[in-house]
Amino acid sequence: MTKKESKEIRINQILEAAIIEFVEKGYENASMESIAQRTGITKGGIYYHFSSKDDILIKVNDKLIEPVMQFISEASSNPDPAEGLTLYIRSYLTYWMNHPRELIVVYLSLAKTFSNQQLSRTYADYARQTINFFESLYIRGIETGVFRKFSPRNTAYPLLAALDGITGYLAIEGGLDPEETIQAFTETFITTYRKSGHTKK
Repeated sequence: MTKKESKEIRINQILEAAIIEFVEKGYENASMESIAQRTGITKGGIYYHFSSKDDILIKVNDKLIEPVMQFISEASSNPDPAEGLTLYIRSYLTYWMNHPRELIVVYLSLAKTFSNQQLSRTYADYARQTINFFESLYIRGIETGVFRKFSPRNTAYPLLAALDGITGYLAIEGGLDPEETIQAFTETFITTYRKSGHTKK
């Protein structure tokens, strides 16, 4: 194992420990010392990699956004824009349904965006990339005759809001039927906009 690989493993261990601490104690009650104890390293070892608890929270969120960016990449490469959107919705909802602990951290973090500019920028960049992704697939669908004419931008925003809203419900309550939820999103944000006579192959 190289020194770089060892460092990456240690950083990931710290981030995983931080996620558990934030979920169990809340962000405000978690501490660098408690994260260090859970990781099994010294407090100084934590500070070697991270300058503060806020810094850890930012890196945790960067880590949590990675799979979503991968879903965007995979959906964007699909030659059928409707199938790409369907793939994204399924991947996104399935991921968060299977990662409730990480989802709680996301919502704990959102409260910090009002006081942490770097975290606010992280979420603003994420929202902008996601909106642009939705819009680009809708536009491609219109241009290729998959979708009827409508406003891609004005539809991309509600899709993002609906996905964020349902994951918020999952963080609080849970218990949604995965297939029914995915089907509802597909019908509302994809099937509705399909051009008359154009059905999925």
